[in-house]
This record gives sequence, C-alpha cells and structure tokens, in this order.
Amino acid sequence: DQQQYSVWYKPSGVLSQGSKWSDHCTVARWAEQHLLPERPAFIVHRLDKAANGLILLAHSKKMANQLSQLFENRQITKQYRARVFGEFPTQRVNITESIDNKPAISHVERLKFDSETQTSVVRVDIETGRKHQIRKHLAGYGYPIMGDRLFGNKQLMESDNEMDLQLSSTFLSFVCPIDKMSKEFFIPKQFELN
Repeated sequence: DQQQYSVWYKPSGVLSQGSKWSDHCTVARWAEQHLLPERPAFIVHRLDKAANGLILLAHSKKMANQLSQLFENRQITKQYRARVFGEFPTQRVNITESIDNKPAISHVERLKFDSETQTSVVRVDIETGRKHQIRKHLAGYGYPIMGDRLFGNKQLMESDNEMDLQLSSTFLSFVCPIDKMSKEFFIPKQFELN
C-alpha cells in the first residue's frame, strides 16, 4: 500500500469492479472496507472475473487519472502466466491479431512443457490491454488456456470441466507518479502457476 495507490491479489471468481446495480463482491469494495486509514478505491485496470492475479487500485481521482495515463501510454509493464493445452513452441511468439478492429500485441514465451498432461506454462507480456486479449490470442494461435469456458476448445474442455481459468496476472512495473521511482510488484509465490 503506497497511500495513494495499492496493488492487490484478486482471486479467480471475484469481480474487479461492480455494476450500477451492485459492487459489494468486488476487489475495489473489499479494499475500501479493509484499508487503514479508510479511503476510496478506484479501479485503474481490470482482470477478467475468471482470472486471478495483481490488480492496481488508486485512492484518489487524481491518482486514478495519473495511473490511467500510464496504462494508456503503455508505460506499465504487465506480465501474465497461463497454462495452455498443447506443446507451445520453444521460440518466443509475437501475436499481433487485432481485437475489435483495434491493435493488440501479445508476446508469448514457453516456460515449461509437461509431456504427461500435454500442457505448457507460458509467460505473456502484453503491450495493449484489449478485452480478453490473452484468451483470444492464445486460443486463436491454437493453444487455448485451460479452464477457459469462453474461448477454449470444446473437446479439450471435457477434461478440465471443474478447473478455474489458468491465467494469472503475475507482475506489474511502472514509474511512480509521486516519487518518480521504479516500482515492481510480483504475485505471491503460493499463487504462481508452475
């Protein structure tokens, strides 16, 4: 917690922010209720409900605007890990398929392949933040994320019917708008996909 902003771990199944009808089961509401001293929480970026990992919250409108500008100007580094079906290539893959007629760029690198389960763990660095970008890019490239009921392969889904989406936001890095120091945040080890 940096007083003006904080980074939280969002479990899968929890919303980043609510709707106009309700927001009582969201990361933002939970943060507002548990921060000391109490202060508001503004969502600066979102994670899919089914995904887990790091999420950045601002505690003033001014800070929300400053952090949002960093995202808009691609000055925040975001890394993700995903467990996908299949043996992902060993070389780094750059996926540049547009999403909703907007540029979308994902860089994917295999970290591990499990020959027994025929699954790979990959690291994904994104330059853009389109809705469902990683899920769409990996599925479109032929390596759907395990547990992805939206974009996953229907035949493969039978084997992971009860599994949570295997997608985690694992790392955030940016220059703090307040002290101009570089900040890095890592997902706690117990939540990492291995």
